[in-house]
Amino acid sequence: MREGGLRELKKSQTRQLIADSAAKLFRARGYDDVTVDEIAAVAQVSKKTVFNHFPTKEDLVFYRADQREAMSLAAVRERPPGMSILDSFRQLCDGQTRLIPGIRRDLTQPWGFFELVNANPALQRKMYEVNAHIVNTLAEALAEEARAEPGDLIPPLVASTLIGAQRALYRRLRERVASGGDDEAIIGAHHDDVRRVFDQLRDGLGGYPPQS
Repeated sequence: MREGGLRELKKSQTRQLIADSAAKLFRARGYDDVTVDEIAAVAQVSKKTVFNHFPTKEDLVFYRADQREAMSLAAVRERPPGMSILDSFRQLCDGQTRLIPGIRRDLTQPWGFFELVNANPALQRKMYEVNAHIVNTLAEALAEEARAEPGDLIPPLVASTLIGAQRALYRRLRERVASGGDDEAIIGAHHDDVRRVFDQLRDGLGGYPPQS
């Protein structure tokens, strides 16, 4: 491995170590009762190194946001030829079932991710910023592919709808896991949810809600 590649690998490993150390402390004691100094000590790095990788303490809670953004962009830019963006996002949301083991682990912790966020206004603001950034990034990719004119409302509208569907389906999946039941039943119900949501998006909103 070249020196540059080794340096990037070490950087990535350090970032993951810091994130894992922070997550362990947050899960055990909550967000407010953990300091950056403690996180640095557990990770065996300096406080400066923590902030080099995570500019704010809030960023430590949302360290997977980059992965989520990358997956959303890949659903646009790396989809197979001839596949619509809607169908690509349908596949992405169907694949959320792979997260079930992690959701189960999170639910067993005194301070899971959503418990941390719901208990802290700063983290709630950060979640809003993260989601807005992902929507904006996706909208830019959609506008580029569509060769949209500057200021065109359609790319941000589509991006907001797709990310909203993704978030809503994940929340519903988490609720299903929390309520119990075996994985097979949860997976089947999730696939049904995905089908209903994306069929509605495919068919449009003109006939919703159905008239009695």
